[in-house]
Amino acid sequence: MPSSDPGVLQMVTDYRSVSADYRLFSYILLGPRYSSDVKVLVADMAERPYYSEISELLGIFEHNNEEKLLTEYTSCMVNDYRELKCPPYESWYTERTIYGRVTGKLMSIYSKYGVYPQKELPDHVSTEMEFVSFLYFVSQDDEANDFVSNHIISWVPRLAEDITANARGDYTTLIGRSLSKFMQSERERIKMGLEP
Repeated sequence: MPSSDPGVLQMVTDYRSVSADYRLFSYILLGPRYSSDVKVLVADMAERPYYSEISELLGIFEHNNEEKLLTEYTSCMVNDYRELKCPPYESWYTERTIYGRVTGKLMSIYSKYGVYPQKELPDHVSTEMEFVSFLYFVSQDDEANDFVSNHIISWVPRLAEDITANARGDYTTLIGRSLSKFMQSERERIKMGLEP
């Protein structure tokens, strides 16, 4: 029988909203072509610790052309003249290679749920965020928390630091700062959930 305690109900509502948080960051980390998806998802997130950065990000979407933002995103996250600054892949942060061993492990996990990444590689930050969003959405909370603990928290905070350090403008700076705040709130949420 569900609890009638308002505190418990609010906690469940907040917990379910974690799915939307991960979906939001999945789109943000795919680049500016997904700005319309970001705008739709952020509507009910004013209480989030990263909301001010996302609000600024929405302003940047409104006042800059997509090509300028794509260039900034690409030079930080995809390709720069001399080196790749912030490769958004778990295998890069855990194995110092692209498409490393972790991609096979991730595909094994994804396939258990009938998930086969289409937009990016299995260990791309956006793919992992989208998968966590899916798990929370279908009420696979323990699996989602395990995935966050074993994959997301283990490397995405360093990616956020690298994005902030290598940003070429306000757009990528805000991505790094908002991602960092989100990861801090997730680290705290997971820690609280894992305590007896």
